[in-house]
Amino acid sequence: MTRSLTCLLIAAFMGYFAQSSAAQILDVQYDTPTLDRWNYPFNGSPGTRFEMTSFGAIEFPGHDDHDAQVLLGFETANDIAAGLGADQYRVLSVTVTMTITNDEEFLYDPTHDTFDTYGLLGEPFDTDPGRPLNLWLTGYRGGQDQTTYFETSPFGFTADVPPSQGMRNAFAATFDTLGIATDISNNLKEQFDALPLAIGQTNAINPGDFVPADTTFSFTFSPCQLGDHLELGKMLDLGEIRFSISSLQAAIGGPDGGEGINYPIWYSRENPLSQILGFSPTLDIQVRVGSPGDFNGDGSRDFFDISAFLSSFTANDPSADITGDCAFDFFDISAFLTAFTTS
Repeated sequence: MTRSLTCLLIAAFMGYFAQSSAAQILDVQYDTPTLDRWNYPFNGSPGTRFEMTSFGAIEFPGHDDHDAQVLLGFETANDIAAGLGADQYRVLSVTVTMTITNDEEFLYDPTHDTFDTYGLLGEPFDTDPGRPLNLWLTGYRGGQDQTTYFETSPFGFTADVPPSQGMRNAFAATFDTLGIATDISNNLKEQFDALPLAIGQTNAINPGDFVPADTTFSFTFSPCQLGDHLELGKMLDLGEIRFSISSLQAAIGGPDGGEGINYPIWYSRENPLSQILGFSPTLDIQVRVGSPGDFNGDGSRDFFDISAFLSSFTANDPSADITGDCAFDFFDISAFLTAFTTS
């Protein structure tokens, strides 16, 4: 931290003494979702299954590449006040966990695989074994949105390519700076790379090992794209945060995996073992609610906010990444000063 920067922040403090509405940094844990759904076109019991799978239909015309997805939802309004406006929420970090029910039927891959590493039935063109488990935000179509799409809602509409390609109403998605969702369900057919929010990680085994039953995977990320920040803010404003899980282990013998299993099967919240042994999906979210100008969240904007910001900025703490681009630079300082001097 240069002396000129410190002087700049002190000057801002000397020019502004104010009492203002309090900001808060909240760290909230949820040990089970309020919604989990096997988001698969041929699922006759959405929202009530004991297990949920994720797999790909690689080079199967008429089926999405990310064929079987999982939708998770966590109601947050009781812990993080809703209805404040999407710009009043700044998600600092997220960890989602999910646990596997099946034993040693797929390989652990903790790294991203680009779309051009996939071939017929998922034959790998990359050098590491296995396929990653991916966490995404969720987009909607068909007149649906987060307020109208639930565990038991209709999966979709008439398929773009029968029997089920491009028909899902809720889909794993990325978001641009205008808040427009891109459905990644067919990124192999459409030949574009899609970067997930996070890839499932575990310390229980080594990369390339078969995954044993009851292995818990953690999906941890700090949002680094403006589109992700905006969408997470919109969800928290509505009082619920949602994610989609997908993976591209190819189902053996066809999209339904009828001749074998080489893909993950996940515990759902409805599974009795989830309730007994704690295998239900979980969420840990840290979020700043309100203006970053009240950096320490005591309801005042004063020297203590500047001091706290300086300490966090120097330590590369995510709370000081005001712009949310996962860099610590002058733009964060400028954004803090603007927030600090604006009531």
